[in-house]
Amino acid sequence: MKKVLIVLFFLLSIIICIASAIYIYIRVSETEDTPIEDSTTEIASVKIDIELDSEKISTHLSKANSEIENAYWSRMWLYWNEIEEEQGKYDWGYLDERVEMSTEDEIYLLITIMPFANWDQDTCHDASFETEFDPKKGGQLKVGKPCDMEAYKQFLVNLVERYDGDGTDDMLGLRYPIKYWEIMNEPTMQGGSTGGMGEDLKFFVGTPEEYVEILKASYETIKKTDPQAMVVQGGMAGMNKDFVKYWTDVFEAGGGKYFDIANNHTISTDERREDLYMLKFVDFLEQYDLQDKPIWITEVQFGELDKPPKDLEVFEKLLVKGTVFSLALGADKLFYVENWYHWDDDDSEKKIIEEEKDEPKKKKTEDFSNSSTHQVYLNLIDKLNYFDTVEIIDQEYTEYEEDWEGASCEIGQYKFSYQGNDIYVLWGNTPLPKEIQGMVVVTDIYGEEEIIEAKDIVLSDIPVFVEMEIE
Repeated sequence: MKKVLIVLFFLLSIIICIASAIYIYIRVSETEDTPIEDSTTEIASVKIDIELDSEKISTHLSKANSEIENAYWSRMWLYWNEIEEEQGKYDWGYLDERVEMSTEDEIYLLITIMPFANWDQDTCHDASFETEFDPKKGGQLKVGKPCDMEAYKQFLVNLVERYDGDGTDDMLGLRYPIKYWEIMNEPTMQGGSTGGMGEDLKFFVGTPEEYVEILKASYETIKKTDPQAMVVQGGMAGMNKDFVKYWTDVFEAGGGKYFDIANNHTISTDERREDLYMLKFVDFLEQYDLQDKPIWITEVQFGELDKPPKDLEVFEKLLVKGTVFSLALGADKLFYVENWYHWDDDDSEKKIIEEEKDEPKKKKTEDFSNSSTHQVYLNLIDKLNYFDTVEIIDQEYTEYEEDWEGASCEIGQYKFSYQGNDIYVLWGNTPLPKEIQGMVVVTDIYGEEEIIEAKDIVLSDIPVFVEMEIE
């Protein structure tokens, strides 16, 4: 009986071994017959949502260079042609590289979408639509309304999906999703024909109705792809009467429904435009019931682009007053054109424009510690980049009539508050606010502090920052 059991046990063991071998063989065969997915695709498709920090989103001043701490926002242009140079063939290397660079420097990107690809433009636009363009990215690119709007919308779907941070088809290694999209830059700049100012810049050739068509298609496509995304109006190029007429036609055609954030630009800003066009711009938005939209000024340039000011102290005072006055009037974000870093560079104008178009701020290894304007900028970041509310205690300003002018502020008294802490910014020949008493910390525009009695403060046309001393 024992021999029979032993034989049966032996036979059962053989059967189990044979069955195991057959199972292993089948699994190996299935693995060999099944293509292996690209590892990057597998990793990128892991469903992990990533979000931007809400407090950093709410900051108000742009990051002027990559080494600046406590500032996050930067703007870069993106042409359709740079991603889809041939129809249906997407090359994400250019943008991926810049997104990775922005991640290293903790930059939150506003992408300005320029909806132009040569292969598309050539099907319905002639040479009159051409504009100067970097040869590396397409040479003489045409800038009319996309001929194939469906192809443009498909490009948008792929673009937004890749960088929205929802864990589906995202860029490999994406840490800071892109949630803010500006639809074109200054569509009124059409080579002099629209603006009537003789400018050579040509960012778009098209009617207000064509811009609305682009804006509507972009807004609806972006929102469908990423409901959390925010769409920014293509920046107005100031309040020139011809530009205002163009945007009047845009709004009357219903364009105001297709952006979340209003947007204006102020270039070559001087003392007669310390409000950065905010007074005129808000009035204009109110005419179309758009005044409740947040306002970003995505190009803020003080002085000339490529030449240092004749009086640096006047320029630095203007930088502070323009920033404070515009924020107090309701501007939510200011994106500086940081020309002060390039005044000593050869061909500085070209360099600044290419940096603005091309990418987030490159790493700058230069030592700016001896730049007084850099110190002014750092102090603005330190004092005003974070605030929840701003109260106008007192202000007196003069508005100017010409459409390229704005307002100058002779008396400014403002209280910026953040999480229970108050910072007063004061200038003008007027008494201190009564609430400022006792020992206070007074900081000049360069960041130099002193602790004094409030009664000893003498205000002038140069702003000072005042904080109550904590006992």
